[in-house]
Formats: sequence, structure tokens, C-alpha cells
Amino acid sequence: MLKRLILLLIIFSAFQTAFAQKSVSEYETAYKKALQTFKSGDFEKAQTEFGALCNNRIESTFVPYSFYFNALSSTKLQKYFEAKTTLKNLLVLYPNWTKKDEINYLFSNIAFEEKNYVDALNYAKSITDDSFQDDLAEMKAFYIGQIQSTKTLNELSAKFPDESILLEKKNKTAIIANTQTSTNSSSKNKNYFNFGLLLPLSVETLDPERTRKNQYAIDIYQGMKMAKNVLLKEGITINLFTYDIANNTDDMLELVNNESFQKMDLLVGPLYAESNRVATAYCETAQIPIINPMSNNQKLLDEYELVFLAQPSAVMQATKAAEFVRKQPFLGRNTAIYYTDSPNDSTMAETYRQQMEKVGYEIVKFEKILPFADDIGNKLPEKRVSHIFMATSDKKAGLSMINALNKKDVMYPLVTTAEAFNSSNLSNGTLAGREVYCFDPEFVDVEKPIVDTFRKDYLSKYGVIPSYYAFHGYDIALFWGRILGRYGNNIRKGLDNRDSYKDIYNLAGFNYLKSQDNQVLPFTTFQNYKFVLTK
Repeated sequence: MLKRLILLLIIFSAFQTAFAQKSVSEYETAYKKALQTFKSGDFEKAQTEFGALCNNRIESTFVPYSFYFNALSSTKLQKYFEAKTTLKNLLVLYPNWTKKDEINYLFSNIAFEEKNYVDALNYAKSITDDSFQDDLAEMKAFYIGQIQSTKTLNELSAKFPDESILLEKKNKTAIIANTQTSTNSSSKNKNYFNFGLLLPLSVETLDPERTRKNQYAIDIYQGMKMAKNVLLKEGITINLFTYDIANNTDDMLELVNNESFQKMDLLVGPLYAESNRVATAYCETAQIPIINPMSNNQKLLDEYELVFLAQPSAVMQATKAAEFVRKQPFLGRNTAIYYTDSPNDSTMAETYRQQMEKVGYEIVKFEKILPFADDIGNKLPEKRVSHIFMATSDKKAGLSMINALNKKDVMYPLVTTAEAFNSSNLSNGTLAGREVYCFDPEFVDVEKPIVDTFRKDYLSKYGVIPSYYAFHGYDIALFWGRILGRYGNNIRKGLDNRDSYKDIYNLAGFNYLKSQDNQVLPFTTFQNYKFVLTK
């Protein structure tokens, strides 16, 4: 990457010299200043300066270079979503720019950083200039060398059989895996299953009458204990072993080397990235499933084929939102998409854009917003749209969007996350006459008889009303206990059998057909002072 950058800087400097004899415009002066800022290594300032130049629609051959260096500055700052957006805008506004290979090289570099290996290799493959080949080989060797997942390497090798660097890494990893894999057939023909709960309990004793910082972890555990009793009546025995695990790799490494821990048949958690990485590597070696009870990060699924998300990922939620919208009688085939500043928000927004573009929707607006009515109002579309999609984890954003729409006097349907609203502050008048739909993986339908029964049983046993996490823990233990009880080691066979999803659960349930990502997502709308399931 450094050699490519040096070459570009030489080319661009020569390019500037050709213009030196002419009258230097204000734009070109600002461009040279921004380029010097970039060369000095102040990428934050360079991004700001090139960003301002990108917004200037002056007729100058320097403008596409401003876009490129803006994206390159964003990449240096690890702001990959912003970098990709800038490069896409560059391609749209300047489709005939001669530096397409430079753009694809940067796209490939970003994709490798984000571990989107298929995109990275496809971008690399599209580069035709021979002068790039040494740099490409060096970049591929660096990033492919970091891949440890056998699953990922096998999938990539199948898609890119001619990549020699990939084949070499795959063979090395296979040799290591074969020497490490023990003969673990403990789940076959067993009449009980050990569940290891790797949760940040942070307590000496589990007393549900005391509220603690990590109460949600205790609630998950208490819910799982309720499910254990139900499974026992079905002839399935699960043993629950709790391990107080936070974001400490040393603790996790010590645990996986513990002989008793190696008798686990399934892990739930850990909730933190570093300890989760160690646990996932252990599960791949032991060939047991690992369930992430709260994460929405789809990238966790890339490492191993028995990693599962109990909640739908941000990508899955946006995909399901697009499916939901296509079934609604909204007028028109265009949309405006907005997102706030968390990584999940931008991931959802980008996925939703891709899904809607696939079916021919026009994206009228794609904007990052602040959760305030004035900022949103300034970015609302001038032309009519069929609906607005907003990806946000900010509870101020929902009402701010409604206020902005009211001020503009437009009645577009709004599709957004449940996190957009603080339901305790809502009234029927606030959303009167508006179509508002929220997708909510944590929705508890209090009208379901099974929910009412669980609430009463939980209250009777523990003396408190169950939280969402108690319902969630109960459902996770019940579902995975049944999968192991009915299918043993052949987990994928069970997950791809539609009969596995006929049972009714407290929450929306599960669907892992041909997937490691839960494909079930409830959609709600506001009625009578509360959110209810859409019909």
C-alpha cells in the first residue's frame, strides 16, 4: 500500500506542476494545501479538508483526486464505511476517471481490513494493470496469513481456486487443525448435555432479589434454569455450568484448558470480543456449538460453522426490514435512508440500501443524521418517497424524525428500529395518523398465553417479574436443549429440519434454516399507548 501511495503522490505532484504555469484557482490552492496536510500524516485534518473540496462542484480535474484522497484519509483513520461511501460517490460522479485500478485497490484494502475476504479478492481480481501485481500479492499474503478459521479458508478456496496464497494457507491450517483436534464424540448417544454459560455474573452467589450491574446475565441464567425443568419433562437432561467470564483472555485461556470444562457440549457466550474469540477457537477444535445470546455482529459467524446468533444480526434485521417493506402497500418504489453514528446503524443502512436497490427501488437520500429534528429536517427529501428507513440506536431519533416530518407536513411511513423510541414518553397523539413500524428482536408479546404462564411461574419461583433477558434465556435453553436431545452431534441436520421450528416460544422464536443467523424478527406498530405486533 505504501509503494502505491508513493507512486500516486509522484503522479499527482507532476500533475500539479503541469498546472503551475496557469492561473491557480482558489480550488486548486486549497487542494494543494489538503495534499500537504495528507503528506504530513494529519489524516483527520486531511479528511476534513478533502471533504470540503468534495462538496465543491467546481469544474476542475483536481476534484476526483479530492474524492480519492478523502477516502484514503478515512481509510487511514479506520473509518471504512465513510471511505467506501466516498469511493462510490467518486465512481458515480466521475465514471470515466482513469484511476479505476487505484479505486479498486483501495476497495480491496478496505474489504480485507473488514474481513470481507470475498469482496477483497474480487476487487483485487478486477485490477488489470501489471504494475499492481507485486503490491496485490503482498497485501493478499498479509491478510490471508491472518485467517485462522478453517471454514473461512475452505469457502474462499472454493470460490477462488486459482489463488495460490489461499491454497498454501489452507493446507497449513489443515495440518495444524489435524494435530490439535481430539476425538470428541461425547455428544453421541448421551442422555444428558452440559451447557457452559460464560456470562459476566460478577457475583459470589446468584440471588435474584438483589439488583446488580450485570442483572441481565443473572436473568438469562434464571430463565435457563426454568427451561431445564421443562426439558426434563420432555426426557432431555441439561446441566448448567456457570463461569463468570468478562473481557479477559487469560481467564478464558485458563478455562479452556480445564479438564472439566472440556466436557461441555454447548457454550452460551462470552459476551465480550476478546474472550469470545478464544472460546470460538476452542469450540472449533472441540466441534461443539457456541451461542451468542446478545450480539448482533454477523462477523462472528465467519469464524466457524457452529457459531450462532440468538438475536438476528444487524445485516439480517435490515434484510428482513426490506422484505417487510416489499409486502406493504406503500405508494411508489423509492425511499430515503437515514442512520445515526453507531457501527450497527451504518451497517443496517448500507444493507437496506443494497436490498432495496436489488429490487429496483430508487434511493433518493442516504444520509447520516444527528438525532435532532433540525438536522433531520434539513436532510429530508424534496421529492415524495414511498417510505423512510431509519437505522438508529439513539432513543431521541424517533421523536426527532416525527417532529421533522410534522414540520415539513409530510406523512411518509417510517420504518425504524425499536431503539428509536422511548415508549414511556409516547402517546397516541404523538404518532396520530402516522404509519410507524419498528423491528424489535427484543419484543415480548404479553398477549401470548405462553408468556403469561411463564410470567406467573417466574414470579412464583423468584418473586420478581421476568425481564426480557429471562424470557430470552429460557427460550435459548429450551431450543438448543431440544436440538441436542433430538439430533445429538448432527446439529446442522436438526437446524435444517423445518419440524425443529414447530414449537412455540416466549419470544418470536428461531429459524436457522441454512443459516447461522436467527432469521426471525418481529415488526410492531404503536396502538393504544403501546407497541403491538403488526397484522
